[in-house]
Amino acid sequence: MSTNSSETANNLAVLLFGNRHAASKRWNKLFSDPVFEQNWWAAKERPGDRAYERYMWLLPYLQATEITSDLSELVALHEQATIVDPHFGSLLTVQVNLVLGTLLEQHSRDGDVAAALTELLQGQAVGAYVLTELGHGSDLNNLETTAVYDPSDGGGFVLHTPTDTAAKFMGTTAPPPLPGVARFGIVFARLILGGVDRGTYPFLVRLTNADGTLRPGITIRRLPEKGLGMDNSLTRFDGVRVSGECLLSHTGTRIDEDGELVSPIPSDNQAWRAISRVRLGRLCISAMAAAVSRAALSIAVRHGTQRDIASMAGGRVPLSEVPAHRDRLLDAVTDTYVATSAVRLAIDAFEAATDDEQAPPITDLVSLTKHFTTSTAVHVCNEVRDRLGAQGVFAHNKVVEYRDLRDAAATAEGDSYVIALQAAYRRLSLPDEWTPGCLDNLQPCDIDTPDSWLEWMAARELYLQHRALEAYKNTASDRQTRWDSAYHLALAAAEAHLVYRAVKALADHASRLPVGPRRVVENIITLFGIRQCLAHGAAMLPDGPFPKTSRPLPDMLTEVHDLLAPHLLDLVGAFDIPTGLLRTPFEATNTFVTQYTNTLS
Repeated sequence: MSTNSSETANNLAVLLFGNRHAASKRWNKLFSDPVFEQNWWAAKERPGDRAYERYMWLLPYLQATEITSDLSELVALHEQATIVDPHFGSLLTVQVNLVLGTLLEQHSRDGDVAAALTELLQGQAVGAYVLTELGHGSDLNNLETTAVYDPSDGGGFVLHTPTDTAAKFMGTTAPPPLPGVARFGIVFARLILGGVDRGTYPFLVRLTNADGTLRPGITIRRLPEKGLGMDNSLTRFDGVRVSGECLLSHTGTRIDEDGELVSPIPSDNQAWRAISRVRLGRLCISAMAAAVSRAALSIAVRHGTQRDIASMAGGRVPLSEVPAHRDRLLDAVTDTYVATSAVRLAIDAFEAATDDEQAPPITDLVSLTKHFTTSTAVHVCNEVRDRLGAQGVFAHNKVVEYRDLRDAAATAEGDSYVIALQAAYRRLSLPDEWTPGCLDNLQPCDIDTPDSWLEWMAARELYLQHRALEAYKNTASDRQTRWDSAYHLALAAAEAHLVYRAVKALADHASRLPVGPRRVVENIITLFGIRQCLAHGAAMLPDGPFPKTSRPLPDMLTEVHDLLAPHLLDLVGAFDIPTGLLRTPFEATNTFVTQYTNTLS
């Protein structure tokens, strides 16, 4: 990469990551250690065990107390770990954010909590976040597992699984694959005090001993294998007793000597306040989904510079110079830039919410970001897999693992589609700001008018929100029927809202760049706007705002592709993925052909 290209890539990296750029570089240095080397021939062998071994190696460097409270550092850790090893990245979301994060948020860390933290931080134990149930995934208000307060023996709680639908599902509760390592669980249950349900709270429960045996009253069955090497399981509790100290709460909830509940979690939005780390987890998951899009594209672009094909004009031509191949990667790069901008937007909003980061507006922004980034990742990973041809199906080239990570991410921390629908529903309480003709004066859109494309995306959001509100208001029936009549419009409006904000943030950050990289970003915005119109323009019919253009959109698309093509290497060079970090055949100084044939020697 030339000096000018290096400067352009660095400018674009700052645009994408902000203060996470420096953090990513630090984690990359750590993940360059030989412990993360990849044996191509064993890529699919015991990935879950290997992830635990790498986690234990990482622990001394982690500084968990600091990182769990530093959002930018936490997100950068998850992003860079995921691109190196998706199994390892998935493990970190549980161990670092959910388990250590929950315990480190406690007002009092004495007794059993202090002992558990010591074991976890010293690598003598690992954790599990035991939340969802067979009958209740994102339906957290209706969890059924109970924790009944028992004042005898100094006070404590008895956990029970009362119904089949209450069996805990998906938690990584199975005995860990490392010898001599115990497992704790952060188990969510309904606190029953004096026969009264006081809401959902987390409880610290020891699940397995260091020798792998289960604790009394606990039944665990590992679930069938899935794409990622995680020990997801079914779990049941039958009269499992824990001490009074094991009631967890970031508000300091406890039961006093008179049997009264002190400092309860606020009743408004209580279930979501109880799982406070899940919002952070959604941000990490969103960032991980955008990260696998970036990593997959980095692999595809490097592959395209090394792979050549027969030219119709005679001789050979690099695949990266063939528009039919290159332009599809440029489209995926454009989507990935917007997805990465959405992550930065959500992080900035979360960090700025000093009063209540768990208020619905922040919750909904994070939920829509997760939906958008996971949707983008499935499209990008599929595109890259196809562009790589036969190389794309092998695990050591990582793309299939990235797709597995995306599939897990779409479900983890709340099903992406479901939580996006919840966010879209809440947006029905917003005012209708659309009036007929209010946006008739939209400026014409062309390949050199990124601001006009932004203006159109803003108008599209207003129009779709208007249609959703009208459909909901004009359905005369119960609330469920009204929602059923409007959900598709409401979700489209919510998606358009998130997309507009992400592209607007991209434009705002680009305005501070030098002229060269700024124009590259403006072309990215234009390409994204044209493609959004091609994909969603029909939703504007018959009376919505449609971009004013003097030329066919496909012609404009071709021109913008040609403008961006010389910058493809810079665009992916900004992804904070230095050559060699991914350990694929496309990253060495020699070509992938040489890398493969050398293994025959």
